[in-house]
Amino acid sequence: MSLQEIEIDTEEAVDAKNVLGFIDSPISIKYVTAGRIAQSVLAYLVKEITEQRLSNVYDICSAGDALIEQETNKIFKNVDEKGVAAPTTVDINNCVSGYSPIDRDSSYVLNNGDLAKISLGVHIDGYTSLVSHTLIALPTIPLQDQVAPATGPIADLVCATSLAKEAVISLLGSILQRYDNQSGYYHDKPITGERIRDVVESVAKSFKVKIVPGSTVRRIKRFLVGQNTVHEVDVKGYTWGSLSIDSMADDKDEGDLKKIVDSESIVEAGEAWLIDITMCSYTGLESDLSKHNPVQVSRRTVKPHKDLKTTIFTRDYNVTLSMKARSSRGVLTEIDNRKSVFPIHLNSLLTPGAPLGVAALAKSQILYPTSVMMILGSPAPIAARERATILLMPSNKRDEVVYLSGDLKPSWVHSDFEIVDEEIAELLSEQRAGVKIRNIKETPMALDKKNETDAMEIE
Repeated sequence: MSLQEIEIDTEEAVDAKNVLGFIDSPISIKYVTAGRIAQSVLAYLVKEITEQRLSNVYDICSAGDALIEQETNKIFKNVDEKGVAAPTTVDINNCVSGYSPIDRDSSYVLNNGDLAKISLGVHIDGYTSLVSHTLIALPTIPLQDQVAPATGPIADLVCATSLAKEAVISLLGSILQRYDNQSGYYHDKPITGERIRDVVESVAKSFKVKIVPGSTVRRIKRFLVGQNTVHEVDVKGYTWGSLSIDSMADDKDEGDLKKIVDSESIVEAGEAWLIDITMCSYTGLESDLSKHNPVQVSRRTVKPHKDLKTTIFTRDYNVTLSMKARSSRGVLTEIDNRKSVFPIHLNSLLTPGAPLGVAALAKSQILYPTSVMMILGSPAPIAARERATILLMPSNKRDEVVYLSGDLKPSWVHSDFEIVDEEIAELLSEQRAGVKIRNIKETPMALDKKNETDAMEIE
C-alpha cells in the first residue's frame, strides 16, 4: 500500500481497519499470524547462534529474511501484501541499529561475549509484529560449560531493557481491568505517554544505564509502525528523541521529529502497541547526556557508521520523480509493484543493476536510507535493545494482553542492581499486577523443510 492510498481513506474507514475485535476477528488473526512468524523466526536465529551453527551476521540476516518470506508465502493466499516488515538486522555491542550486510565476505563474525541485538518484523496485510532481542553471543563456549552468569555492564543492560519492556507491557495491560480500575488508569493515575516514560526511566535509573534516542512506546496501526517516510498526525505514546540523520541536535523544538507524539492521550482497550527500548552503558561524561533529560544520552553521541554502507531503504511516497536511468526506473517499478511502505533490503531486489538504481533513488530522496547507527564514546558504550508488539485485546471471557513477540528469555546474567520502585515491582511480579497475558505459541521452523504446524494455534 502506498502512502497516497493510506491518506485517501476516510477517518472512519481507517478506524474500521484498526479495530481489533475478539481474538478470532480477521484483523486480530492477521496480527497473531504475523506475531507467531516473527517470534518463531527470532527463536530460530537465537537457537542457531547459541548452538554455534550461525556466527556470520550475513548468514543470520539472510536466514531471518528467507524464513519470513517462506512462512508468509504459505498463508493468506488472497492477501497481496505480506512478508518482511523490517529486514533482519544484527547489531553488535555499540551498534544501535541498521546492520544487515550485503555480502558474506565482509560481514562481521560474532565473537565470544559480543552483545548482539537481533531485530526483524513481519506483516500480514499491513498488520505488523516487530521484535528485537538482545543476547550474549557465546559461539565458542558449549552450553554445558556456562557455569556462571554474565555480570557487570552487560548484565545491567540486559536486565534493564528486558525489565523495562515487561513493566511497560503490564502497565499498558492494566487498562483492561475495568472491574477494578477506571478505564485508562492504574493506581489512580492515567496511563499516558508520560506515565510510560516514568516507568522506563525509573528502571534505567535503578540499573544505572541510559536510554538511547529513538526508543519509543507507541500505538501502531495498519501499515503505520513508525516509518521515517510516513508523516503521522495522531501518534499516541512516548518517544525519547529521534535518530534523524539530518538533525542530531538535542533541542526538541528544532523540528527533527517527523511525528508529533501525543504523550497525554490515555491508552485504550482494542489498540495495538509497540514497545521498542534501547539502553546503553554510560561513560560518565556530562556532555554525553541530553540537556533535556539526564536519563537519555545525547543525540550527538549517536552517529551513522563512517564506513558501513546503508543496505536498508524505505520508499517515500511523498516524493515522485521521473527517473531517466533504466536501472532507477526498473528498481522504482519493482518497489512500487512488489514492496510497500515498509523498509526494503537491497538484497531483496531482483532488478538488474539494483545497487546503482537504489543509489540514484536515494540521492533523489525517493528512497530513505536506514544508516548503521553507532553510539560514540571513550570507552565505547555498549547497547541492548528489546522490542515487542502487543494487542490490548477485548475478550468475551476476560480482557487480556496478547503478547505477539512471545516470551523469549534473556541471556543468563546477574546484575547487582534491582528494582526499588514498589509500583514497578508490582508490574513485574509473578501476578503482573493482575494483568492476564497470553503468549502466542512459537512454532519450530527450518529453511529446508515444510512447517506443518497449525499457524493459528494459541496457548
